[in-house]
Amino acid sequence: MPELSAKEILQRAVATAGGKTWQRPETLVLKGSADFFPEGKKERKIHLDRYSMYRVFPSENDQAHKANGRVRFDAAEGDSIFFKLAFDGKTSSTYLSSKAKPYEKHFAWSNNFGFGIIRFADSPGFEVELLASDQVEGYPCYFIQIIDPKQNKTVFAIDAKDFYIRMVGFNTEVGYHHRIYSDFQRASNVNFLQPTRVRLYFEGVKWMDIRWKEFAVNQPIEPQVFTAGN
Repeated sequence: MPELSAKEILQRAVATAGGKTWQRPETLVLKGSADFFPEGKKERKIHLDRYSMYRVFPSENDQAHKANGRVRFDAAEGDSIFFKLAFDGKTSSTYLSSKAKPYEKHFAWSNNFGFGIIRFADSPGFEVELLASDQVEGYPCYFIQIIDPKQNKTVFAIDAKDFYIRMVGFNTEVGYHHRIYSDFQRASNVNFLQPTRVRLYFEGVKWMDIRWKEFAVNQPIEPQVFTAGN
């Protein structure tokens, strides 16, 4: 692996992901399916055949694990709603089914936000540190730690060959959380790299496996999408 500084690794990761277009996107819509494993138990798997995210990105961000911009997650098991999570920029609204309710803390906004802070890591007030290298899924990776102005720490694994972002990790109130990203595809309309498989882990145990079947970048999203009750 070439000897690179943390800032050089960050810059190459951003360039590979799509440069300024990826760093400051307007919107993102993801649709697919997911398998949810309560407590990581295989025999308790819940297949969510509809899983989607709607996102309006913020123009500024100085705190990694806090809701910002506008965002909505929907999950359904057949005809039954598993959960709805929405944030309109000011107010959060949450619906959790009886199956999802015991894991409310695992679906908290503090767990859903973290990846996006890498888009702002070259801004004033941020620190980027080089950690020991390792592998993710057999891919040699650089590991960097981003410290935001609020002193939140987020670790990223950057592929040493193609500079894909293959992992993010950070502390939460329900334990250490990390995500592994794979099956990367580029958007058809803009320079934007999207992983189409995301696996979520708490304390090293897999809780969710998401497969995005379609995605759209910088397409209009109606404001009412993020309104409670919709």
